[in-house]
Amino acid sequence: MPDIYRYNDYRVFLLDYFNEQKAANPSFSHQFFARKANIKSSGFVLHVMKRERNVTRPVLLNIARAIGLDPAQTEYFEDLMAFDQAKTQSDREYYLGRIAAKRRNVKAKSLGDRQYELYSAWYHPVIREMVTLSDDNDDPSVISKFVVPAITPKQAKESLKLQKDIGVLTVGKRGKHRQAEPFISGGGPVRDTALVRYQKEMLEHARAAWDRFAPDEITMHTMTLCMSEEMLETVREEVRAFKNRLLELVGSEKKIPERVYHLNINFFPVTKSAKGKKR
Repeated sequence: MPDIYRYNDYRVFLLDYFNEQKAANPSFSHQFFARKANIKSSGFVLHVMKRERNVTRPVLLNIARAIGLDPAQTEYFEDLMAFDQAKTQSDREYYLGRIAAKRRNVKAKSLGDRQYELYSAWYHPVIREMVTLSDDNDDPSVISKFVVPAITPKQAKESLKLQKDIGVLTVGKRGKHRQAEPFISGGGPVRDTALVRYQKEMLEHARAAWDRFAPDEITMHTMTLCMSEEMLETVREEVRAFKNRLLELVGSEKKIPERVYHLNINFFPVTKSAKGKKR
């Protein structure tokens, strides 16, 4: 049976389990699996794997028993299901936290694990960018004072260790820290949930920036616009294009970096839709 703790998607786990069983026993079928899990519909689990159906807790427990999961594995299986089917950001964050806590002893970290841990504190990505500012990037006490607002040397030390452990920082010549890659990419529900939580935290820093920095150190713009849904998609594409262009622009700079900045782009409705309403 696949190691369930290596998964952050219960549907992928079910698919891998089924394929493993099928490879070992060609007669293993969706009908057999459903019957073993006391599920009336022979194709139900297949629909779940294909993201066409959700499962309830009683059905999930039947599947867990059919697979042979122990109590701890079953609890983790439940958390995966709850995370996948959560309706709100707060619920997704809650179950993602439970999943991450149970995965801390997993040696092979997935991309989802690394992204979750990187965005678990606002200063981790800041420190990751800071290592490009100078060679004096191995002293936690120096780093802690350079971050705004300041963090503790202990937090800086733990951040450096975490980022080396998850592979986003490496140690180069003379023991100096280096970025493993200039940019971090990848998606999925784990990254999206962790990133939304991180964005919420950085919005608080954006609000505080008015008091922390002089006017010429920050740039703030705001607009309220009225548009059609068709124009909405055009604007979204323009925002994505701007983001990509900015990455290319900064990535191609030849001068030595002098400071770390953070950019928030927020675009959201402030009224209900008037589509279909008479004018």
